[in-house]
Amino acid sequence: INLLLRHPGVFKAGVAGGPVIDWKYYEVMYGERYMDTPQENPEGYAETSLLPKAGKLKDRLLIIHGDEDPTVVLQNSLQFLKASINAGTHPDYFIYPGHGHNMIGKDRVHLHEHITRYFDDHL
Repeated sequence: INLLLRHPGVFKAGVAGGPVIDWKYYEVMYGERYMDTPQENPEGYAETSLLPKAGKLKDRLLIIHGDEDPTVVLQNSLQFLKASINAGTHPDYFIYPGHGHNMIGKDRVHLHEHITRYFDDHL
């Protein structure tokens, strides 16, 4: 997502699964290890947040998320959708009910088919 937002027009389409949109919503164990806390590093969190950049989306983007993702909580992608609506951009979105950060079983096959179709349709 970061590449699509920072370099519009370079890529025709992108797919992101369980994306970290704003590090303040990411799992503390990893996020704070690299970023410190939002209070200790407000500039770093502001710079890496994709929320204010949602208006720069010019290319096709599919966001995929498991609705029970404990690693990258659903709030990440939902906040990006809200920012996109406010900015007038239109990412595509697909939720896998009952899944965490990875899809398993039959749904994993569906995931790969969905991504393949997305690129077939938009490249």
